[in-house]
Amino acid sequence: MIRHISAILLASALATACSSRPDPAPVEQARQTVDPQTLVPAVNVVPESGLGPQQLERNECGLFLWNRTEPTQFIFFEKAQSGRATMQIGAEAVEVTQTINRGEIFGEFMTEQGFAAPGGEQVMLTVVPGEPLQGGQRVEQGKLEIITPEGWRTLIPVLGVRACQP
Repeated sequence: MIRHISAILLASALATACSSRPDPAPVEQARQTVDPQTLVPAVNVVPESGLGPQQLERNECGLFLWNRTEPTQFIFFEKAQSGRATMQIGAEAVEVTQTINRGEIFGEFMTEQGFAAPGGEQVMLTVVPGEPLQGGQRVEQGKLEIITPEGWRTLIPVLGVRACQP
């Protein structure tokens, strides 16, 4: 008798669970699409190509960064204590002006830097120092965050090296 009552209660619970339906609103919200035109500012800052060769004079140091996406490209170069950097934003190589310099000391650089680009973009660079090299040090990992004037944030993972010309 107790087994029959337990079986009836279990069947009743299963029938109730199967007959209830979730609220369709979250599914409908998930189906909404974003107009591709609204993504244009975020997509336009993704580097389309790499920078050309950069040179360091004697006793100068530089920070060289490559994106960690496919295809890997050289996208950021900064000479130490210059207050400027050259970077690839979209299809253009642009000079950016340093606005923030903080964090931990990383040779001649700091681990957190901010830059202003001529198109109104704000660029935040964060690096994690890696193993030392002769005349420099690896950048184990890092990120470039490009913030468009419209407020879009594009994160680009980077790696690289800090090196000095003897």
